[in-house]
Amino acid sequence: MKKRYTGVVRLFAATVAITLLLTRTGLLFPEENQLATHTTFFNDNAGLGVKAPSFQFIRSLGSKASLAVQYTLDRVGIPPLRGISGIPLPTDAITGASRPVDDSSSVGTYFKNRNQFIGQLTLDRFSFTGYYSTEIDYQGRLVGAGYNKDFNMKNTNIAVGFAYGWDDITPTGQDTAHTRRSYLANIAVTQSLSPTSIMRIGVDLSLLRGFQTNPYRTVNVDGGYYLENHPLSRTRVAGYVKLNKYFKRANAALWLDYRLYADDWGLISHTAGIKFYQNITQNVLVRYRYRYYTQNSVWFYQKEYPLQGRPVYYTADYKLKPFQAQLFGFKIVWQAHALNRFIGFAHHTELDFKIERFFTSESFGANIMQTGMTFHF
Repeated sequence: MKKRYTGVVRLFAATVAITLLLTRTGLLFPEENQLATHTTFFNDNAGLGVKAPSFQFIRSLGSKASLAVQYTLDRVGIPPLRGISGIPLPTDAITGASRPVDDSSSVGTYFKNRNQFIGQLTLDRFSFTGYYSTEIDYQGRLVGAGYNKDFNMKNTNIAVGFAYGWDDITPTGQDTAHTRRSYLANIAVTQSLSPTSIMRIGVDLSLLRGFQTNPYRTVNVDGGYYLENHPLSRTRVAGYVKLNKYFKRANAALWLDYRLYADDWGLISHTAGIKFYQNITQNVLVRYRYRYYTQNSVWFYQKEYPLQGRPVYYTADYKLKPFQAQLFGFKIVWQAHALNRFIGFAHHTELDFKIERFFTSESFGANIMQTGMTFHF
């Protein structure tokens, strides 16, 4: 197991080392920029595990312009097959990765890599985003643009965004290939309510066209096992409201948010979250988080599909069933001023650690842990 991750660790270490070297010599970053490295660890009660090192830098291009680039490597370990059944095969809750149906190593862990690249250019009120991800059986791409403008003596901001995505799915062990297209739009209004409070209201719209099924997951239908089948079109809309409040006397902040989602598959969900930030000392910040989620099911979901007559659509995806979910955890950030003496290029260094627990009413549970550091130049 240790040898399998040697290449990932070496790649990540080399990337950080080269970046730090370029930064020291002034070739990569001017003053007041940011370099961050984080690693996320995910494991669930089905035996699936993910290690995801990421690397990000943000470069200032002037008073109103910046360039941000991020790379993430998801190293997914999918456990052995549990036999043919109507229960979904283990899938990664972060990437959606699943084991190919013809994988010859079904008695052992199946490893799958996913590379993700994100870039964003900001020019005054405009922003431009590009996204690309690749793995052995999936390629995802997206381009987007946004615009925002201040009003009311800069107490009000309105932002709009549009994006187009196109994905190619080539399931391992199958002779078929699939495509999916995504059309995204959003609008958000941010309003200052007082010197210590701010509110944001927004709406997100997405139109998905094409293949939207897990190509490896089986469903017990009409007495036999078939690969699940979903509709080729889905329209989704979500509205949200966020309220952030700072308490000067306690040197703390409270963030509240609520989201209502609906789509033409009949699914409706509610999400409510709370984050509480507390400065423990001048250099230590702790964030506590809790989120509650509930949804009904899509219109074509059934606990058991008929033994006579095969329906047009059928699924074994737990995310399309009715369920509730909760997430809680904490994050700690340390302003490590003592390290600045040893890191000559940074005037400000942060170390952070996060751990969260996610569980659902369907007996699914997962642990999420993240550790990393951020350098400010």
